Amino acid sequence: MPTRMRDGTVREPEPMPPDPFPPTPMPPPEPEPEPVPPEPPLPGPPGPEPEPEPA
Repeated sequence: MPTRMRDGTVREPEPMPPDPFPPTPMPPPEPEPEPVPPEPPLPGPPGPEPEPEPA
């Protein structure tokens, strides 16, 4: 709205300059990372044979 100055004149507000930095849109959410399968155990020295489970 116009601003009334002390000397009685009415001053129109200056138009707002365009925003030099327009708002940046939100980036899309990053996709969920793929679950990494656990690495297989490294082959070590052979251990004792596992006992067969009773039927």
